[in-house]
Formats: sequence, C-alpha cells, structure tokens
Amino acid sequence: MNFPLWLWAIPAGSFAVLEALAIANRRQGDTASEIIRRLAGVKPVRPWRPLGVAAIAAFCAWLANHLIGG
Repeated sequence: MNFPLWLWAIPAGSFAVLEALAIANRRQGDTASEIIRRLAGVKPVRPWRPLGVAAIAAFCAWLANHLIGG
C-alpha cells in the first residue's frame, strides 16, 4: 500500500503550529531546539552533556545519510 503523501501534512502541520505558538509566546525554553538542548544536557550544562551531544550528532548523521543515500 502506498502511503498518501498528503497525510504527512498532519504531523508537519502539528509541529509547525506548536513551534509557531512557542515562538509567539516569547517564553524561554518552549521551542523544539530549546527543549532538545535541555534534554541533551547542553543548556543548562548537565553531566550527560557529552552523551547528549553525541546522540544529536549521531542522529543528524543518520538523518543525512537516510535522506541522501536512501
């Protein structure tokens, strides 16, 4: 079964709405990047920061390979 491309609008639209609301409310720590930084221990600095940074880097490398290489 082919997955209809238009269905991707649901998660993409949800993310766009949540991110727009987080940017509009101007509170620190509400955007996706700020949440990821906090969870990874980047800001504020936590003891697991090296693992968090490695996890982000590994995910970015995997995503690039997945999107480019197929």
